[in-house]
Amino acid sequence: MNRIVVSVIVLLLVFGIATFSVMSLDASCKTLASSLDEIKQTAELGDREKAIELSQKTLEIWDKEEKKISLLVNHGEIDEIEKIIKSLPIYARQDNMEKLEEKSSIAAERVRHIRDKENVSAGNVF
Repeated sequence: MNRIVVSVIVLLLVFGIATFSVMSLDASCKTLASSLDEIKQTAELGDREKAIELSQKTLEIWDKEEKKISLLVNHGEIDEIEKIIKSLPIYARQDNMEKLEEKSSIAAERVRHIRDKENVSAGNVF
């Protein structure tokens, strides 16, 4: 009887940790994608000062969220996102809005891809 109780507790614990991890990754990716979309919109409008501010803010978000993301996702997938995010303030300072718009869009799509890939769904499970 004790083995069954212990097994159920361990199963619930594993399920709880997995659920928490997926929810945490989802929240991190949503925050990051939203910030990257905001940079893209600012670049489309050509607002250099706001683009510099937002790209710095996104870099700070990345520094905070990357720790969680790297625990749950293959580093090969996040290395390219990191390179792009670190380059955004440079493009903004150079007033290269076309490149800023392009790179922020690419990074946002890759972040969404991670979120979709790691999300629990029938397609991902079976």
